Amino acid sequence: MAWNDPAIRIALGTAWDFMRLVHAPRPADLILTLGSFDPNAAIHAARLWHAGLAPKIIMSGGIAHRGGLLDTGWDQTEARVFADIARREGVPAGAILLEERAQNTGDNFVFGQAVARQAGLDPRRLLVVAKPYMTRRGFATGRVKWPEAELLMQCEDIDVVGYVAREPDPERTLLALVGDLHRIIVYPSLGFSIEQQVPPSVHAALKTLVSAGYGARLLPGHGLG
Repeated sequence: MAWNDPAIRIALGTAWDFMRLVHAPRPADLILTLGSFDPNAAIHAARLWHAGLAPKIIMSGGIAHRGGLLDTGWDQTEARVFADIARREGVPAGAILLEERAQNTGDNFVFGQAVARQAGLDPRRLLVVAKPYMTRRGFATGRVKWPEAELLMQCEDIDVVGYVAREPDPERTLLALVGDLHRIIVYPSLGFSIEQQVPPSVHAALKTLVSAGYGARLLPGHGLG
């Protein structure tokens, strides 16, 4: 099935609406940008900085997922690529901190906190920027890894049709999205994230997407919940 098949579109919309968790932006101590293969997160972080919502941005992400589905293909760390984008968007280099070790979302928070502390910062409220379908999982992970901070999840304002249609490889995006949704369900039992109530309609959407062939990034050894 193609991603724009009507049955897939319905399931995809249900999953997207659940996974895209966005809080009202408020002034914060720091912007933390979670690295990924989507550079639009860096552009959105720059917008938040220009709006005066935080004085500094941590760009977090190493060279991760080599040879895997999420491999960026970049010869630099995700953090460095994102920082270059932010500078092109007018953010001064002095307002950007680099975290270049992270290999996963948990690392983004753990190593991001370390970078903040090394810079003499002790942020209590973070604007956390990620690609749209990563925001709920990012929030659930951050609540475990950086529990003392208030996390306000942020992402660009785009719907699922527009997002997938602009991707150079829509099929990869769907595989990544389904994998993230599965992790929202499974990770709490592994201690990686907080428990969240997942509506039956979202469980059904996950099963539909997996049945359509988008289950390659499911967490091995775990059912669909």
